[in-house]
Amino acid sequence: MPVNMSKPVRMLVLLLALGCVITACTKGKKTRIAIMTKLEAGSIVGSSEINAARLFIEQRGIKNIEIVPVNDNWDPEQSKAALEDIIRQGIQVLITSHTSTCALAIMDRINSAPVFTFVTGATTDKLSGKDDFIFRNVLDVGSEQERIAGYLNALPGRSLLIVRDVKNIGYTQPALAFVKKYLKKEICGSLDVNVDSLDLQALQAQIAGLACDEAYLLIGGYRSLAAGAIAQAVKRRFPGATIVFTPWVKSPELIEAAGSALRDCVLPSHYPPREQSLAISRYIETFHSRFGYSPTFISINVYIALGILSEAIDAGARTPAEIKQYILKKKTFPNEFVDVSFDEYGDVAIPLYFVTDIAREY
Repeated sequence: MPVNMSKPVRMLVLLLALGCVITACTKGKKTRIAIMTKLEAGSIVGSSEINAARLFIEQRGIKNIEIVPVNDNWDPEQSKAALEDIIRQGIQVLITSHTSTCALAIMDRINSAPVFTFVTGATTDKLSGKDDFIFRNVLDVGSEQERIAGYLNALPGRSLLIVRDVKNIGYTQPALAFVKKYLKKEICGSLDVNVDSLDLQALQAQIAGLACDEAYLLIGGYRSLAAGAIAQAVKRRFPGATIVFTPWVKSPELIEAAGSALRDCVLPSHYPPREQSLAISRYIETFHSRFGYSPTFISINVYIALGILSEAIDAGARTPAEIKQYILKKKTFPNEFVDVSFDEYGDVAIPLYFVTDIAREY
């Protein structure tokens, strides 16, 4: 027998039904997250990051996120073009792993769009202390270099050689200024090199007349091969020297490139040494088993960023403003690797570890 309903009741039923349809559609719609990285053929960095995202999706059974790989080859002009393509596609959430130079090139456009952007590799201080849509889970360059300078100061030698890469000037220029600010020992030489056109013979000639106890290789952008080659050149000239890298050459390529010099090298890291962290060791083993190679450690930054974004999306945040508000309200995000706490500007204060047995990391 049909049920007679008054007009107001029928309207209420229709509205409830429409609400259910809208809710179902909203829940079923995936949030697209672009990962902008170096995807040129053979790039371990880019493949590590995309595969880290795949691993996260698989392990967590994520159904409401779609990963969109975007190539910028870590080139500022390509970063600009890639961002415009992201905006044209209507994607409002982005994870980047590129260098500080690239980050500076797209900073203003990110905020004018806006696109909520999680930076996992750029430390430039130009991103620090700003109320905008750019968050990151790595130290800014000032905090990073203060910690590295503290380690350098504690080494027994009195004099320090600094070799700086001028290709990624957005990182290495402020980094040099900050490390000099905090350094308490003599700089026996400060040399500039371009890792894209590295002339080892010229470098060896430059350091031939110097007397140095230690060396700091101010090289980022995962130019691990160049960093390893320079470490060998420095070690030949100064056999007793301790050589300190930046955190931004931590990849399997560094081990082979540095050769026998590696045993006297120190690698700053955003994570504890592998033998001290079961989570790190498990991640590397799982990744290698799944994809057949060892990942770069920046892929863990991407993995963590995706976890934070996934939590925000599960809580109903979809737009850049909603995601920003969710993260700022919660502030601290525990995870199996290292807890991440944000200040009011989306910056973090996290430890920096110093790995002395680099080969064991892989």
